[in-house]
Amino acid sequence: MNDHQYQHINPEPLLDAMGGDVAACRHMFGTFLKSAPATFARLDAAIQQDDAVQVKREAHSLKSTTALVGAGVLTEMLKAVEVQSRAEPPQSAVASLPELRTLFTAVVAEAQHYVDQVGVPQ
Repeated sequence: MNDHQYQHINPEPLLDAMGGDVAACRHMFGTFLKSAPATFARLDAAIQQDDAVQVKREAHSLKSTTALVGAGVLTEMLKAVEVQSRAEPPQSAVASLPELRTLFTAVVAEAQHYVDQVGVPQ
């Protein structure tokens, strides 16, 4: 049984989409853990460089994967960053970078906890 309280992700929609298949769900979280950190690193660098084209691309890509794992708050933040990057002129997301880093780190930790757990999330 899983006693972990998720604060930054909700794994239930993915588990439901996988027909309750915990192993498949874990695999999806594992895939997220393998790919998302590199995408986030590229986004972080693009934000620091105020490269609106790259920010838009990386925020969009990461937004899709965070939505898949149920990281709603992070997904909404990434959506806002993507919208800012599309504005004319593009608006910098530098101010949101510390919060993005903190939230991304928390989401990764929770996803890792889910991968490591034996039980179904409660």
